[in-house]
Amino acid sequence: MKRAFFGAGLALLANASFAENNFDDRWYVTPGVNYVIPDSDKNASSALAAGIGLGKFLTDKISLDFELDRTTLDLSNEDELEQNTFGFMGRYHFNENSGFRPYVGLGLGWMTSKMTGYDKDRNGIGSVALGINKALSDNINLRTEAKYRYENSDKNITGEDSYGDIVLGAGITYLMGESNAPSTKTQLVEQQPQVDSDGDGVSDANDQCPNTPAGTEVDANGCGKVDGDDDNDGVANSMDACPNSKSGAVVGKDGCEVQVVIELQGVHFDTDKATLKPESVAILNAAVKTLGEHGTIMVEVAGHTDSTASEAYNQDLSERRAKVVFDYLVNHGVSADRMTWKGYGELQPIATNDTEEGKARNRRTELNVK
Repeated sequence: MKRAFFGAGLALLANASFAENNFDDRWYVTPGVNYVIPDSDKNASSALAAGIGLGKFLTDKISLDFELDRTTLDLSNEDELEQNTFGFMGRYHFNENSGFRPYVGLGLGWMTSKMTGYDKDRNGIGSVALGINKALSDNINLRTEAKYRYENSDKNITGEDSYGDIVLGAGITYLMGESNAPSTKTQLVEQQPQVDSDGDGVSDANDQCPNTPAGTEVDANGCGKVDGDDDNDGVANSMDACPNSKSGAVVGKDGCEVQVVIELQGVHFDTDKATLKPESVAILNAAVKTLGEHGTIMVEVAGHTDSTASEAYNQDLSERRAKVVFDYLVNHGVSADRMTWKGYGELQPIATNDTEEGKARNRRTELNVK
């Protein structure tokens, strides 16, 4: 029975997918306390064990930790059994649900045992685990875990050749450094003129009127504002192909409106849900700041999905996700009068839906500047 349980855990971890690419790969350290319930054949009482682990995520779902722990068990013959374990534990983490992320684990390592009057014994151990992670902040997680630990030796000092212990544990995981989650902080950078032969403040690369007389007031294209700018879009009337642009619109060199799209890279939702993941908060807060700094622009919050599921389902899901982002921006200070929201379902892909990478790009939320 012990070997069957151990084998099932091995098969589950071996079949885990390594396809995810975007994940937090910071190193972390996990000090913790375990409560060890020893195999009845050891004739020992339960005891606390102190432990510590060092690890990191190898993919979005797979983590690997090197772990140590130490405990002293009181034996029924009034002797003590000191046990020190060390080894590796791989964990497969499922999708987050209501702030909690469950996982299963598989471990391999060694145990050294010492009892009065006996030489130190070293045994191979294997473990399978079930646990839950809870993110408390960007750098702190709470981990709780139940583990079955199988110990095997032909010369174990307590008389048997194998044991199965139950280990219940809790620990605090500290992630070192800053998160490597993608940032969508929007910056508007004003480039300094490179060469400005006529000294009108517009570089030669962008100057459509390179020989403007000194002192002439010019527009964004380096041409004199001799005929005015009736729609106040920065393009002189004589060059404005769209002379009635609406106030605040973003226009090109011809004075006609152009669409500006701010893609909120890193805004993620729970699978098949319109629930924002915790890592999305920083990205949306950056968008709130950017919209606050440019208080005249109008935007549409647009939700998009990949082609998984039916078109009707994807349309509804994209609408719900767009509304969640819209509500977040409004609740954090962006005027609702400046925004609309709309779901486009699977109808506007920006990559192929034939690969997981392409689907991940198509599952997105954008701000379309009007």
